[in-house]
Amino acid sequence: INGRKKLELGGVKREITIFFSDIRGFTGISEKLSPEELVHFMNEYLTAMTRIVMKHNGTVDKFIGDAIMALWNAPLIEKHHAKLACESAVEQIKTLKELKKGWINKKLPDVEIGCGINTGDAVIGNMGSEERFDYTAFGDSVNIASRLEGLTKQYGVSIIVSDSTYRLVKNDFKFRKLDKVKVKGKKIPIEIYELCADYNGAFSVQFEKALNLYFEGNFEEASKEFEKALKIKKGDISSQIFIERCKEYIKNPPAKGWDGSFELKSK
Repeated sequence: INGRKKLELGGVKREITIFFSDIRGFTGISEKLSPEELVHFMNEYLTAMTRIVMKHNGTVDKFIGDAIMALWNAPLIEKHHAKLACESAVEQIKTLKELKKGWINKKLPDVEIGCGINTGDAVIGNMGSEERFDYTAFGDSVNIASRLEGLTKQYGVSIIVSDSTYRLVKNDFKFRKLDKVKVKGKKIPIEIYELCADYNGAFSVQFEKALNLYFEGNFEEASKEFEKALKIKKGDISSQIFIERCKEYIKNPPAKGWDGSFELKSK
């Protein structure tokens, strides 16, 4: 009430950390539930996740169906915004496991979520029309966070962070370097990392060994090392992706001057 002068259109540029999460296969889940069951299920899920974001001083920007967009370092200044966002993501994954125990007893569908986190400059403020507007964030950094969330399904992991977030929190959490990609619509590659809620040291070391060989262009040896990683963590989707990619590059080598990045064609 005292800040009514701030309720006007406009924005400021600031470094923030952006978080997106999404329930995988939500359309299929919604088809299995009655409207009343779906509403109750979603409200229970969104309430739990929102409380975790707020506990870690984040701002839930909006709900987009089953997706959540949250911000750190806006509107309130938070020095350790990247760390707080990562803490929130890890806790959300752990809380989901507890929620699922209760959902099994209610015969509700088994669900998984993917989380994408990126840190960068964005324009934050009130956006919209003079009659109706929302406080939100705009910019390339927001788009990248959304793309990272989409990649979690492709790589079979729960949380992916960008290199800009990783550099700020690399000593605070366990990570696995995952790939170097050009997300859809972007020409500059970024390194992406799995934020490991459940860390497997032997697997991560083996995967990184294979990944380094892959970046060096030694695809035959890289494929062998990814096979070893797959034996440590059976069913790992990211290892399977690189084995197939190595086979393709052995047949059709990348262009001269290849920088190790892979261009993604979909969101």
